[in-house]
Amino acid sequence: MHKYLGIIIIGVLLFMQSCDFEAKSDLNVDLSSTAKPEINIKRYGKTMFAIPQDVFMDSVLTLTSEYPLFFEGGRSDSLALLSLKSFFADQYMRELNDEVQEKYSDLKPIEEQLSNAMQHFKYYFPTSVDYNYYTYISGLDLQYPIKVVDNNVVIGLDLFLGETKVYALSGFPKYKSRWFNQESLVPDIMSEMAMGLLPEPDMSAKLLHHFIEQGKRLYFVQAMMPSISDTLLLKYTQQQYDWCNSHEARLWSLMIENQFLFKSELSIKKKFMDDGPFTSILSSSAPARLGQFIGWKIVSKYMAKNDVSLQELINETDDQKILKKSKYKPAR
Repeated sequence: MHKYLGIIIIGVLLFMQSCDFEAKSDLNVDLSSTAKPEINIKRYGKTMFAIPQDVFMDSVLTLTSEYPLFFEGGRSDSLALLSLKSFFADQYMRELNDEVQEKYSDLKPIEEQLSNAMQHFKYYFPTSVDYNYYTYISGLDLQYPIKVVDNNVVIGLDLFLGETKVYALSGFPKYKSRWFNQESLVPDIMSEMAMGLLPEPDMSAKLLHHFIEQGKRLYFVQAMMPSISDTLLLKYTQQQYDWCNSHEARLWSLMIENQFLFKSELSIKKKFMDDGPFTSILSSSAPARLGQFIGWKIVSKYMAKNDVSLQELINETDDQKILKKSKYKPAR
């Protein structure tokens, strides 16, 4: 009897694993007919910090055509140029740049990873424009580590330094700064591109809308980088990710019993969507941003169970349709 029970259990586990693999394998697309773009990241920050201060104003004028995105006023905006000179002369910024250049003396690994992701992007969006890529020193602009402006991607390398004293000295909380590393750089680029493709967020919308929006964003990143780990995708530690999986059914029951999905109060949104070291929704062990976890699960189920393209997913505005057709109902 025990022998047969063991066989049944193994069979069930294998079936569950195969279902999970099936859902993820849909993203391992055939790229043989999609050209792999050559990525050449221009190092605006490195170039600017290398200019001697005594010839800064004259030298910078020769760079306006090479870096037009950073010189919107062109040669005639003398006040803007003086402000630039002051920025690149600042001792703190220069020290920050030195640390960046030491960490990123070679961008080829980033360019290769980004090239792979953009090949997937071209597969899903073959008529998309080509992008230009730039790195700069943001001055620790926590809100915008990556900026996508039209067809330009701007990367603040000072927010991807990994282990450094800079973040603690700047007062950044550990739950955020642990993800300021090279591993997060390309996923963050793809995440920002996803947000550019999605409709403008409706801050007055019900909680379900925010779940689905974040689920779409995460699914998009996963489609661009099929081998990305779930922990890196969600920016959860392994312990946090394990907590989400083991409490998924209980969390969903909480949503349904309290009808949270159809509420739009800011206080409720903050509990499920805001970042932080933890959230007290179920216990102090619960990680923050649980809404993105549930949204990702719903969208992943929806895509696995329906013949829908990535473009159609992005364009779909009926959140309840996605929820209903996902048949999402985590088992207890």
